[in-house]
Amino acid sequence: MTNKIFGRRQVLRGAVLTGAGLAGLPLLGAAPARADTADYTTRAAFDALDLGFNGGDGLKNETNESFGQLGWGESYILQAYLLMYEAHGDTHYLDKAADHIDSVLANRDHLRGVTDWKDRSLPGWRLGHPYSCGELFLTDASGDRILRLRSPRAYSTLIQVTVGEGTAPGTFKLYAKHPLPSFNKPGDPCEETHDNLSMDPSSPDYVIRRLWDEFSVSDVGLTAKDLRPQPGPGPNPAPLAATMAAPYFHSSVHTGQITYPIAKYARLVARSPQLRRSRTLRARAADYYEAASTALHIHDDEIRTTSTAGALYGYHKGDPVNLDGSDLPHNYSTSMARGWLELAMAGRDPHPRVRAEALVRNFRDDIRRLPDGTGSWTYYWTGGDCYRGWTRESGISENMPAIGAGTRGEDISHGHIEVTMAVTAHQAGVLFSTPDLRMLANTLTRKVFKTQDGRPVTSTWVDGSGVTTGYRQIVAGWLGLAPFAEDRTAMIGTVHQMIRDTKPAPGPVTIYAAAWLNWAVRTSR
Repeated sequence: MTNKIFGRRQVLRGAVLTGAGLAGLPLLGAAPARADTADYTTRAAFDALDLGFNGGDGLKNETNESFGQLGWGESYILQAYLLMYEAHGDTHYLDKAADHIDSVLANRDHLRGVTDWKDRSLPGWRLGHPYSCGELFLTDASGDRILRLRSPRAYSTLIQVTVGEGTAPGTFKLYAKHPLPSFNKPGDPCEETHDNLSMDPSSPDYVIRRLWDEFSVSDVGLTAKDLRPQPGPGPNPAPLAATMAAPYFHSSVHTGQITYPIAKYARLVARSPQLRRSRTLRARAADYYEAASTALHIHDDEIRTTSTAGALYGYHKGDPVNLDGSDLPHNYSTSMARGWLELAMAGRDPHPRVRAEALVRNFRDDIRRLPDGTGSWTYYWTGGDCYRGWTRESGISENMPAIGAGTRGEDISHGHIEVTMAVTAHQAGVLFSTPDLRMLANTLTRKVFKTQDGRPVTSTWVDGSGVTTGYRQIVAGWLGLAPFAEDRTAMIGTVHQMIRDTKPAPGPVTIYAAAWLNWAVRTSR
């Protein structure tokens, strides 16, 4: 999703730079000569990418409301500045990070005076299109809301809904269509019609019951909620033709993505005697610690504990999302865990470490350790609702009455969040051991790295299956494993060549990738 969203925003092609760096490092397999000889392990390359994207301002002035531009964009730029500070020791990058962080913090909901779907103005960043459910309120003739329609489809603000008279007297009809063809089989439009509906709960055609029974994950997926104080026989909804809205909510993965570098800034200052000498930096780090902690705490009531002392995040039933009522993918909890881990290293409060340890344990215990020295894991926690799937009878979700088992493996893109969490946990001394990180490094070099037409590419999934060119930039996020690799030089060189092969244009992911290359060359020995 990150590359798709921000690829459209990349306005310049990367400058071709020269330098020694990794130009001659061995790669996987023989490779023909390429025109791009830029050295993305240098400050010059990073600075060119940074300044080439909105003049170095990145996405710091955006909100997270549409397309999650902070969670899936600006957060990578913030991480990149801190990686560059670690790589080069130049406080210029701390200053850049602070400039961006201050803007991001200024755009929190409670400072902008905006609210989420529960009318809460929180010290975080609300999210809407295209991640929230589609929502539309139907009214009676007097304008009172009597029915709420929802669809769990992404990009739901494109869903067109028509309300009219039903075929049978005294009934009404709902028609809904999602215009994007990718939601169904080619030539089979994503639409549904429900005729002869009733507002009477005692009727077999009661709209709530009919939509629940006729729900199909392959179509628009309409569900309804009766908003009347005392449901009973009554007037039908007024005729209407409208598109759905995207209610605002708070997502733990977005909060985790945004707060992780903010908390890391606080930790870098707290753990550096040199940086702590500056009153300005100490005060700033204290403010960032508090801001990150407060934002992470927004999701405290979404924590689910396991029988093995682990924890993960979930959504409440009824939240305007497609997995309401269920646990969430590993990248949600590991994203949050990174922030808690950084706070644990930055301060003396024991709570962040306790919270982080439970989150780390749940992910670590879900990794399958294979005889070949590599590891594999799935997108969803194998002990959870999403992994098993659910039926209408389970009553787990309001917006997704039934869904099949989600047993797919983890992909390389989401996997980089989990890998960076594992590296951070090791740094904090929380559960992930050196052998664990060697296993993950082996997974990258033995399974994820592939070749296609003589060029290095990646597998699609962390178990090594599938081949894709689409993850060549984001795989740089795995370079925190370089210190644990069998051949550190080859690992970095392979990633470097993949970045070159994309001829990167300035944007959040390319800035992030170049920062990781700078970091890996200079700090992973």
